[in-house]
Amino acid sequence: MWTAPLCVLLCAYLGAAEAQIAYTGHLSELRIKELSQLAMRMEHSINAQKYACDSYYDHVCSRNRPLFSVMGHMPPSNDLIQLLTKLQNDPEQFEAKQKLIDFFISCNTLKSLQDCYRETFEFFKPLFGYIITKDLIEGSSHELRDFRDIIQRFVDRSKSVFGIDSHPLRNRLQTYKEKFATPSIYFYAGDLNREYAGLRIYRESYEHNLRNLEMHRKRNSTFELGVQRTMLDWSLYLYQSRYKPMSYFYPTFTVHLYMTMFNISERQRDSTHFREEAECLKLPQYVNVLSEARMLAVIYLKSFRHTWQEYSDWIQSSTKHRAIYDQENEILRHYQLSNKRIFFTLFAQNFCEFGKELAEHVFYLGLKENADFFNTYSCGYQTEITRNCV
Repeated sequence: MWTAPLCVLLCAYLGAAEAQIAYTGHLSELRIKELSQLAMRMEHSINAQKYACDSYYDHVCSRNRPLFSVMGHMPPSNDLIQLLTKLQNDPEQFEAKQKLIDFFISCNTLKSLQDCYRETFEFFKPLFGYIITKDLIEGSSHELRDFRDIIQRFVDRSKSVFGIDSHPLRNRLQTYKEKFATPSIYFYAGDLNREYAGLRIYRESYEHNLRNLEMHRKRNSTFELGVQRTMLDWSLYLYQSRYKPMSYFYPTFTVHLYMTMFNISERQRDSTHFREEAECLKLPQYVNVLSEARMLAVIYLKSFRHTWQEYSDWIQSSTKHRAIYDQENEILRHYQLSNKRIFFTLFAQNFCEFGKELAEHVFYLGLKENADFFNTYSCGYQTEITRNCV
C-alpha cells in the first residue's frame, strides 16, 4: 500500500480546507483570482514589443510561450501534486490505484519528482479522471453546467449553419453532452481495475514498467477511443479550465467543434463553387496552388467566424452574461487586456507551431476580416473584407 515517505511527501502539499467562497458581483473570488493569473500569464506569453496590427503571429507567438495547446494542456506541477494527494487520501482502495503509485515509486528511483508527476499523469490519466470527477466536478458546479451549455449551443446553432437536421457528429455530441452530466460513472474503481488488470508494474524496475505501459496503451486501453476517451478528455479539460472566463472556452473548445464539422462539410461540397470562393480570397500564390491549403483556409475562416459569433451571442443572451463580461473586463483592464484580447490571442496561439506564413495567410483569415479585432487593437485600418467571398 502507500509508503510512509510518499505519504509525507504528498501530504505536505495539502492546504487547509477551503472556506466558504465569497463573491464580488457575479464573480467568485476564485474566478477573480484565476482571471488575474491568466492575465499575468498572458503578459509573459505575448510579445508587446511586436505591433499586433503588423504581424499578429509575431505578437502572440514570437516568444514561443503559447498558453494552451488544442483542447487543454498538462496541468502544472502543483495541480498534479494536489490531484495525486487527493487520490491517495481517497478512502476507496483498489488495485489500479496501487499500480499507479508503484509506478511513481519506480520512476522516482531514476528521475526527478517533477518528471515522475508528468509521466504518472500521462500513463494513468483515467485514474486522474476518477479523482477529478469524484471530488472536483459535481453536477451542480457552474463549470460543468456552463460547459454543457456551450455544447448545447453548438448543437443548436449547427443545425442552421450546416443546413441538415441529422449529422453523425452533432448526434454524437448531443449524446455525449447528456452522458457528461454524470462523468464519474466512466471512472468507477472496478472499471479501472479491469482497465489495468493485465498490466504488470514493479516498484524496482522502472524501465520494465515503461515498456509494459506502452504496450498496454497500444493494445488494451479502452480510453483511447470512443465515449470513454471523450469523457476522459472533457473531464481533464474541464479541470484544467476551472474558474476561467468564457473568452477562454470558445477559442479553446468551441472552435475545434466547428473545425471538425467544417472539415467534413467543406470536403463534400461542389468543387467548382469551392474553387470560386478560394480564388476570391486572393490567397498568396504558394498557398493558392495547394488544394489542401486552400481547403484549410476556408475551413478555419468559417470556424473562426462562427465561433466568434457564438461568443458574441452568449454575451448578449442575458443581462447576467453581459454583467459578467463587463466585470471581467474591469479586472483585465488593469493588465491592458480585455476578454476580446484573450479570445483573439488564444485562438491565434492554436497555430503557433505552423509558422508565420501559414498562420498569417491561412489560419488567421478570420481575424483579418473581423471589425472587433481591428478596433480592439486600434489598428486604424482593415484589410480587404472576405465576407463576400465565403
